[in-house]
Amino acid sequence: RLWVSMSDYTQEIRIGKEVLARAAEAYRKIRNTLRYLLANLYDFDPSTDMVEVSALDPVDRYILARYADVALKIRKSYSVYDYGTIFQAVNGFVTVDLSAFYADVSKDRLYTFAAGSRERRSAQTAMYLMTDGLTRLLAPILSFTCDELWRYLPARTDDSVHVAMFPDTHELESLVDAEVLQQWQQLGALRERVLAQIEPLRKDKQIGSSLQAKVVLSATEKELAFLESWAAHLPMLFIVSEV
Repeated sequence: RLWVSMSDYTQEIRIGKEVLARAAEAYRKIRNTLRYLLANLYDFDPSTDMVEVSALDPVDRYILARYADVALKIRKSYSVYDYGTIFQAVNGFVTVDLSAFYADVSKDRLYTFAAGSRERRSAQTAMYLMTDGLTRLLAPILSFTCDELWRYLPARTDDSVHVAMFPDTHELESLVDAEVLQQWQQLGALRERVLAQIEPLRKDKQIGSSLQAKVVLSATEKELAFLESWAAHLPMLFIVSEV
């Protein structure tokens, strides 16, 4: 099913060992990322532990805005049988936004903060909303995987994901915030530049972990005002001890 969704049916369909290997690799990335999100919900009860969206940590608010943007695109693509766009949207979100970014910057909160702390519950709230929504949205394509995910999802309302509704359009639209997305696009670009400086130090064994690094940023007056407003979040963003 995933291979079919990856295929452009307006042209001749291609299949072979290499094509199926790419589909298998994409499947493993999607499955493992969703499994990671679900695994961090083992002690999360949505009825008591959910944090209001307006009170979420900024990075959680951002990732939900990205998720909602992708989910709306998926819903629209299903309605016009554009499965290729669904695959591209999901694959990009899972690989770039969730695996390479969000899972990386959220680990400290999930593993070192108190179990019931607001910061940890904030991350879990975002993870719960994304896992619930993506499981529903991917069920027509990854039928068995989503059925299995659904069985372990906290507080599921239906017996099977295949009788559950897609995430509500109006609820998704309420999560999309253009200003939040624009701000984090800037922060994300800055993060890439910082990580590009840290990685050679790790390879040369000058530091073991990025947490052994202190980052010093220089900026124009306009940039400085923006960075100062985010100062408290920059160590988390770069996964360092001090900025």
